[in-house]
Amino acid sequence: MRMLMGLFLAGALGWGCQAADHGVQAKAPLDCNATYVACGCGCCGGVEPQVQCLSCANKDDLQALIQKDQEAQKDPQCAVMGCSPGTKYVYCDANPQ
Repeated sequence: MRMLMGLFLAGALGWGCQAADHGVQAKAPLDCNATYVACGCGCCGGVEPQVQCLSCANKDDLQALIQKDQEAQKDPQCAVMGCSPGTKYVYCDANPQ
């Protein structure tokens, strides 16, 4: 009976086997049709953004670029930086133009 109480206590405290991916978020599947215009502090109106090709075959990570752009938007220097023409990220090998 003591052995069972020990096992019960260990389970209640979270000891024992744990899933290897506990707390790890699964990465979203790659959407090769996705595009994103990164502007940093803000895009200037009336200006076409520069196109930057990504490779779906090389699994270029658009989500990482989006995250980086969103972090840049929070920079306090944006108040004095002005706008930029922006960069449009496109998976060129999946979206021939």
